[in-house]
Amino acid sequence: MSFIFVNSAFAEYRVFELVIQNQETKSERIVISSLDPLQYPGYYDLGQGEIVMYRDTWMCWGDSSYHKKYCEKPSRQSTPSQSPAQRKIASP
Repeated sequence: MSFIFVNSAFAEYRVFELVIQNQETKSERIVISSLDPLQYPGYYDLGQGEIVMYRDTWMCWGDSSYHKKYCEKPSRQSTPSQSPAQRKIASP
């Protein structure tokens, strides 16, 4: 029996730009979260008449533990980046 230990792990997570809109007053607020529009109301209370709508999403490398800041939203002109794991494999 043999074991292979990996000394480093790479993670990724998705960030969502959500719009929380009050249907009665038509006011809205923008929230950046790692929770999708279906999960968000399960963790945070919404006001009466508020709904959560999805506006945008992007992927970040790393993890979001310990309330780390989410990565910035990439510009539309940026090219896809390699994951840290892909960079490690590609380097000599």
